[in-house]
Amino acid sequence: MTGRPARTMLVPMTPCHHAQLAALVGGPVAEETLQLLETASQGDRDVAQALVTAGLALGELARHGDRWRWAPATSPAARLRDLIEARADALAEAQLSALETLTRPLAEPVTAIRRIRLERAPGVLLTPREQDILGLLCEGLTAVAMARRLGLSPRTVTKHQQRLYRKLGTSDRLATVLRAQRLGMATTP
Repeated sequence: MTGRPARTMLVPMTPCHHAQLAALVGGPVAEETLQLLETASQGDRDVAQALVTAGLALGELARHGDRWRWAPATSPAARLRDLIEARADALAEAQLSALETLTRPLAEPVTAIRRIRLERAPGVLLTPREQDILGLLCEGLTAVAMARRLGLSPRTVTKHQQRLYRKLGTSDRLATVLRAQRLGMATTP
């Protein structure tokens, strides 16, 4: 047994499900947001409800005009990331450790999605650290910023990047991200 939950029977979302989502958020939901939730959940009501709950808690799902919309560009997590990166030079190691502890849960779903994609990529086997480096490359971080985030030296990050380039058959950051996206190992922005 792998410890993973059993697969749920999936059914397409119906207008009834849409009404349930509207009731969950307390009003009408924009069509594009309903389509996103339907695509992401594939009819699994538990996944849809978890997405709505997380979206509300993180401010990703918010009321815009008379409808609820998914608006990731204004998320608190993105604002927090930008604040941390803007203050990088002034952050002490103890503060970085505390921030890492407090923000780790925000990255867990994204990490799970990246790992699933990496497992599905044909013929490319990356170590967990190389997977981390690839994810941070996709976010546009420099080696120094990755080192800070991962608690490594910049030289160690550079070595992981070089191994990642070799495994993907690339020679720079951009080519690596683009190749990873083509292989389904990384999300497109």
